[in-house]
Amino acid sequence: MPESKSILLKFQSVFECAIDGIILINERGIIEDINQAALNLFGFDKLELLSKNINILIPEPDSSRHDRYLSDYLASGKAKIIGIGREVNGLKKDGTTFPFRLAVSEINLEGKRMFTGIIHDLSTEKEAQLKLKEYAENLEKMVEQRTELLAKTNAILQEEIAEKVHAQHALMDSQKMFAAIAHNFPNGTINVLDKDLNFLFVDGQGLKDLDYNGQHLIGKNFISLLPEEVQNDVKQQLLPVFEGHPTNFEISIKHLIFRVRAVALTDENGETNRILVVESNITQQKNAEQDIYNSLQKEKELNELKSKFVSMASHEFRTPLSTIQSSASLIKKYAEKNQTENITKHTQRIGNNVKNLTMILNDFLSLEKLENQGISASFETFDLIESIKELTDDMMILKKTEQQIELIHNDEHILVHSDRFIIQNALINLVSNAIKYSGDKAKIELCVCQQQNSVTIEVKDNGIGISKEDQEQLFNRFFRASNAGNVQGTGLGLHIVKRYINLIGGRLYFKSELGKGSVFGFEIGVA
Repeated sequence: MPESKSILLKFQSVFECAIDGIILINERGIIEDINQAALNLFGFDKLELLSKNINILIPEPDSSRHDRYLSDYLASGKAKIIGIGREVNGLKKDGTTFPFRLAVSEINLEGKRMFTGIIHDLSTEKEAQLKLKEYAENLEKMVEQRTELLAKTNAILQEEIAEKVHAQHALMDSQKMFAAIAHNFPNGTINVLDKDLNFLFVDGQGLKDLDYNGQHLIGKNFISLLPEEVQNDVKQQLLPVFEGHPTNFEISIKHLIFRVRAVALTDENGETNRILVVESNITQQKNAEQDIYNSLQKEKELNELKSKFVSMASHEFRTPLSTIQSSASLIKKYAEKNQTENITKHTQRIGNNVKNLTMILNDFLSLEKLENQGISASFETFDLIESIKELTDDMMILKKTEQQIELIHNDEHILVHSDRFIIQNALINLVSNAIKYSGDKAKIELCVCQQQNSVTIEVKDNGIGISKEDQEQLFNRFFRASNAGNVQGTGLGLHIVKRYINLIGGRLYFKSELGKGSVFGFEIGVA
């Protein structure tokens, strides 16, 4: 048995338990040992590779160049991979290739030059990156093609991208092999802690991410380096490991997310006085998962919005259109009999239903503009009373025959600095709701009151009111109170009003009692 082989047997627990592949070659490129993780990656049995040239695992053209590169390094000492590391492709037994991160270290075992290669499989990461890129392209196409905005997208389910590294039963007197593996450990750190959770050993590429110096950490407490809010929880996770209970959890350190795995280390007497703690930086994977989750939530919301829109629109458009069609047919018959009174009645019905359809379409248009940031406040100074008087005159044509709309104000002229269009549209929604949900002879009050630094505008009615249960969802899109009955509406009006008032920095409020009416109002600043 070669001397190097007998030395490697001392480190077998670390060598064989590592998740990443490890290959040991001599200075002639001959494989002297290979762990199970590497055999799994390449698809070979161990006996098929021992004493074979490492070229058997390298695809062309690199395979033919490897011996020359090794001999050049031995002659000149100039490294291209050794001590540097890079991404390369490996050749499996079945002829396929796969990408991996290769880190090569030169070690001297009892006077013999050896090379340790650590192989970290990148297949999952590359596949995830490709899928994320494809998903982003699909999402961009959905945004560009507005007509397909609500179509189903091919959802990319969340994939856990994790590096699983287990190093168990590592012996502290195997410093050469253990240090070579730990120093090249990618995206994390390998730590050995004593029973007080002080560092006995620490190394890995993750020290750079945390801006730590491994040598300065020896003897310091692992828990003391963590954010204060997680120190106690982490301590409670790690202490049971000394009793033989491995643990696995996640923590955040300096805006980075690490997956922590800890196992017990036993000495030659079978006693456990140290634990191995492996930290893997999974920040990138977590961010990718969150991006996918946010995209799926947005798609779910759009699909729900589409379903509600189709259901509501089909119902709200059908009734007025049927009425218009019926009245138009009757007008033709009444015209033949010269029944002017009936013609006038059905002409008014057509007009009223056209107004209803117009208001429904206006709701959809306002929502579309608000959702796509197509509306912004345009402030100007204007006479609020004069503007509301014009609006009240326009609303008279919408009221029921014997309803009254009364404007009440404490000043003849109130100057405000706000958006005239937004205030008028908000009031149109509130007054039209009061008209629809009040009785035929009801009185609707539109009250304007100026205080020292603000103006309140309220719409009061004595209509059907709103139950306490419904009040909790009153401003949600497409929500209609349970007692709305057959009164036409989109369920968008109050949602739009709330967003309008937010745009001008106002405060919207309401009070309502079932069967006794409602008061909706908002407060804005004066000029």
